[in-house]
Amino acid sequence: MNNQKKGVIKIKTKKNYGNANMYTSDDIAELCGCSKNKAYNMIRALNHKLISLGTPKAAVIAGKISRKFFHEQIKI
Repeated sequence: MNNQKKGVIKIKTKKNYGNANMYTSDDIAELCGCSKNKAYNMIRALNHKLISLGTPKAAVIAGKISRKFFHEQIKI
């Protein structure tokens, strides 16, 4: 492993990502330095959390996550 504690996500910043309101799995993978598969799993879990918090299921887009909600949940 590369001098990084297990379970700790290092977040990269200062890059202009595609859509101003949503992150895709590619964006999350690059931000967190993880694989696309792990990024999809993170998005899926966060989307389920959004639904459990009362967001209408039709408003949640598979494979994308709100930037605001992502930053609130990841605490960045």
